[in-house]
Amino acid sequence: MDARFYNTEDIDLEKLATDLENLFRAQGYETQQLGGKDQVMVQMKKGGELAALVGLQTALTLTLQHTSGGTVAMIGQQKWIDKAAVGAVGLVGATFIPVLWPLLITAGAGAIKQASLGNQVLNSVDALVRQQKPEAQAGPIPGNLMPQFQQYWAPPPQQYTTPVYTPPTPVYTPPTPVYTPPAAQSTPVYTPPAPAKPRCPSCNTPYEPGDTFCSGCGRGLTPPKLLCPSCKVEMKPGVAFCPKCGANTFQATSSQAAKTTPAAASKPSTPVYTPPKPSTPTYTPPKKPPVPVYTPPAQAPTVPARPEPYVPPVPQEPPVMPKPSVTLVPGKPRPTTQQPPKPPPVPVYIPPTPMQPPTVAAGPQTPPPALSSTIKARPSSEPPRDPNAPWGTLTFSNGDQVTLAGERVLVGRYDHDLGGVQPEVDLGTREGADTVSRGHAIIEHIGSTYQITDLNSTNFTRVNNKRLDANVPTPINDGDTLQFGKITCTFKKI
Repeated sequence: MDARFYNTEDIDLEKLATDLENLFRAQGYETQQLGGKDQVMVQMKKGGELAALVGLQTALTLTLQHTSGGTVAMIGQQKWIDKAAVGAVGLVGATFIPVLWPLLITAGAGAIKQASLGNQVLNSVDALVRQQKPEAQAGPIPGNLMPQFQQYWAPPPQQYTTPVYTPPTPVYTPPTPVYTPPAAQSTPVYTPPAPAKPRCPSCNTPYEPGDTFCSGCGRGLTPPKLLCPSCKVEMKPGVAFCPKCGANTFQATSSQAAKTTPAAASKPSTPVYTPPKPSTPTYTPPKKPPVPVYTPPAQAPTVPARPEPYVPPVPQEPPVMPKPSVTLVPGKPRPTTQQPPKPPPVPVYIPPTPMQPPTVAAGPQTPPPALSSTIKARPSSEPPRDPNAPWGTLTFSNGDQVTLAGERVLVGRYDHDLGGVQPEVDLGTREGADTVSRGHAIIEHIGSTYQITDLNSTNFTRVNNKRLDANVPTPINDGDTLQFGKITCTFKKI
């Protein structure tokens, strides 16, 4: 059985089931749906191929159910349900989950058609879900929800007894001699090799047909749209003129092909042989011996004279400092308030301290140290802050916790093959790590606040399902849900 999990509960299951019915009813299938707004079951059957795959009494069944944290879609095989009988006995309700069993793998072309039909149904569900919620992400069922659905995944009941083979009674028939001419030598038939998987034009990583993003670098794999060079209207491939303005589409086609064609796919040019030019021997006269140049002997190094010792000047008697005169200038009257103004302070003259001659010590002079700025003393009652103390945790869907410490924490993916920067929170070993950039985001602790900044990642960073702008700090609170690509966790303060 195939199952998918969508990380949103805001999907209208009844509308989704109706759209799916209309889609497969147009292809000649007989469909029906049962259930309510929290759980819907869609069944489809058809003679011919589907009857050969799942049997005449069974049908391909799709179950859609709201669960904690998202929506689950399960596809499997079940007996065709009579809606009148089920409605009469009241089996269809909000808590009804049908018992499904996996599609049996048959031999030959039936298995290929069966797998294609299952993929077609799931791809149709993905497209209809994105029409309602473009931001919805599809993935496997989380581990914490797996036990809830495993009890409904059981093999089909044995409705028929196992046939017993009875060998026929052997009857002896004398052989008739028949002349068989010698077989002609068979001509070997050339079997072309299987086509190689397509590769990403950016990082050369192979991908399956139908993938929209590269698992190695995250680049989009869908071909770009063909736009008119004049009016920018989307055109179909192979159109020579724009259907709206009539402009020639050769310029748009050639420029688009130059952008989409990788450098590795270009056909190498055929090498052209160029004969070497015959070299003509040229006469080179012999070099003359160098003329010796007279170099006078180096003079002895001059020893600088020893500086004379510093003799401080004889201090003179300090001159008489004049007393400053103080003149009181009345200021402007202040506006009257409830409290009377205080009288201005009386200036007090403080005579200057006479200068003392500096004391000079023998030996080299050392300049005085620079005056430092005023440093406020920390109160003794306040304990010193530890810069490496933990201040938060990240709890993932499987129960793992990562402790956050320091002023800032780098979240990303460490490439063990290529090396690089080792992030404090390494998501390279978790499921969905291919959607995480090497330097994805930074979580900072500033005072009593916490904030996260997306580092222009490929698959973005989200807080409570809201996409963040690149290089813009965003505050986060206790209990917020953080999403790095397809990896989701919960932030908790310590």
